[in-house]
Amino acid sequence: MFARSICGEGFPDFYVKEAMGKRPTCFNWLVDRKLKNLFDTVGVCKNMDDYGYRVDENGDYLVEDCQTNNFALYYSSPQSMTAFKALYENKNGLQDKFVDFWNVTSKALGGNPYVVGYDPLNEPFPGNPAKDFKNFLPGHVDRNFLAPMYS
Repeated sequence: MFARSICGEGFPDFYVKEAMGKRPTCFNWLVDRKLKNLFDTVGVCKNMDDYGYRVDENGDYLVEDCQTNNFALYYSSPQSMTAFKALYENKNGLQDKFVDFWNVTSKALGGNPYVVGYDPLNEPFPGNPAKDFKNFLPGHVDRNFLAPMYS
């Protein structure tokens, strides 16, 4: 699920928190607030803080609390959608840092006969489809965000 601050792993939290900003939203703060009851009813756009999970010394949710729910629920959180959007749009150089990491990793492991491949981004979410509905169209995110990033 992208980073520890979103009940996952992968990206360093300090990059993700910087890219998400102080108040990540699904639409914007006003619409999110007005539609909160609807969002709660259909199970989308639930702020990570609304789960009431305990946090560690870094402010990250405890893994055992995160594991009380299916991780897929966290994809539609404003934090997750904002983080994926930040990656695709290279906010604060997040995508550059991601590509740099995989360049170093692939150079280090490229000659290892026991490594047959790698998956740089497992199950990528389509950014923030609440702000851009085209992201749910088949192939749109692949063509416009993932392929350029991977190349």
